[in-house]
Amino acid sequence: MAEKQSSALAVRSPSASKLRLAAALSLAAFMAACATAPTHVPPHPLPGPPPPPPPTGTTVQTREGVTPPFMQGRRITRVGLLLPFTMRPQDAASLYNAAELALFDHGDENTLLIPRDAGSDQASAQAAAAALVHDGADIIIGPLLREGVQGAGIAARGQSIPVIGFSSDRSVAGNGIYLLSFQLEDEVARMAQFAASRNIRSIALIAPSNDYGRRVEQALQAEASRNGITITQSVLYNRTDADATVAARSLSTMLQASPAQAVLIADSGSPLRAVSVALVQGGIDPHHVQFMGTSAWLGDAMREPTLAGGWYVSPDPSARTDFDARYQSVFNAQPARVASLGYDAVALATTLARNGGSQGFSRGAIENREGFAGSDGLFRFDDDGSIERGLAIMEVRANTVGVLDPAPHRFANASG
Repeated sequence: MAEKQSSALAVRSPSASKLRLAAALSLAAFMAACATAPTHVPPHPLPGPPPPPPPTGTTVQTREGVTPPFMQGRRITRVGLLLPFTMRPQDAASLYNAAELALFDHGDENTLLIPRDAGSDQASAQAAAAALVHDGADIIIGPLLREGVQGAGIAARGQSIPVIGFSSDRSVAGNGIYLLSFQLEDEVARMAQFAASRNIRSIALIAPSNDYGRRVEQALQAEASRNGITITQSVLYNRTDADATVAARSLSTMLQASPAQAVLIADSGSPLRAVSVALVQGGIDPHHVQFMGTSAWLGDAMREPTLAGGWYVSPDPSARTDFDARYQSVFNAQPARVASLGYDAVALATTLARNGGSQGFSRGAIENREGFAGSDGLFRFDDDGSIERGLAIMEVRANTVGVLDPAPHRFANASG
């Protein structure tokens, strides 16, 4: 395929021009298919999020939608942002900063971000999304939580406005709602496939007795049958260190009687460490029984010696490292874990609008089978609104982690 190059970001104001001229760093370009685009980073922090909605008197309402005075007369692409300004202000600020950074990298003078508070429940998110529809939003990005995404979908669906939400719950996807998130089902499928490629045919599961753990259990059961794997034991526990320890000791006893080649530990933080230590103390040798995990291990696993040699699933670490360094250089702060989602969603919206015009937000464009390269690596949307990511398998090593099986840079069945 011939490489296509997108135009550089057009400035929106004299201050933006100075930021572009002084830019010194770049991030791997956000792209559709094999397109690439130059990116630019301002050397000083961009302004933080304004209080949503915009103050009365600073904008005018046109037939098409809300229009700042300096944008009158343009064909505007309006990108609505539903962020948790009230509930989770730190995450909201990080998401908004990342959205602004994406706008500078990939937007143009005709792109307008319209932030609003998503509120705390489905009704408030629906009302905020309805306000964005009235504002003329062409696409709505957010909210974070399942109920909020549901509410936004109700408000946007009647106007055929796509919603790119950040929930990981696939049950709220589809019919115009897409989930740009990290989904357990994807992670469990990646680990099961990799385990099968290493001739692992029996796995025990230990996970918290909550929605997360039950989803892992359900996904593992489905993937086990697809990959010729037997689930020998499945132990769920109340998510406390004490209960995790008791459950792991019980599982150790079960494994002595009915061995498994691997144990999938679906937890993080102190419960993860409690399970790992208790399994080893119970006689399970991690040199002979493979410890495995989800992306929940990220940041915790290398601090626990009993997890050395363990495997876990991760978004493309090289892409994320680039994004974190870039954000840090611009805002002089570490981004929240969800910040990359805000960056990728806005980059996707602006790229689709630039490349497709009025048809940029069609289902065909959003569901491009070749996918997009974002701040957490390769991703694409399925027709049911769920996300498929190119994931890596990481290995825990002494005081560090390494890539055992890298994330793909292209989907194998992109044309399918």
